[in-house]
Amino acid sequence: MVRLVVAVDPAVGVEPATLAKAWDSDEESAALGAASVQRTAPETFLPGLAELVLVPLTVNLASSLLYDLVRRLVVQQRPAVDVTELELTETRSGDDRVVVVRVRRSTS
Repeated sequence: MVRLVVAVDPAVGVEPATLAKAWDSDEESAALGAASVQRTAPETFLPGLAELVLVPLTVNLASSLLYDLVRRLVVQQRPAVDVTELELTETRSGDDRVVVVRVRRSTS
């Protein structure tokens, strides 16, 4: 089974447990699978990150739909974040779809 693994940069201001709870409370996302939080080795994905949100996906989703769903849930948990400030990137690791949510860094 394909799993969604969401790594949220601590700079975003949304804790993994909060995002997992929001996932399970949202009708659209909950229909895709139940979220859980798993500890990881510190700094595996991002500096300061110690937990990941895991969701065993019951269906395959297009990346754009997955991004929109994760972005919406993050913004709901931290409304002060402008959607354009978030950067979501996806990679694959075996059967896992790994989405990293970060605050967009200025290039100037």
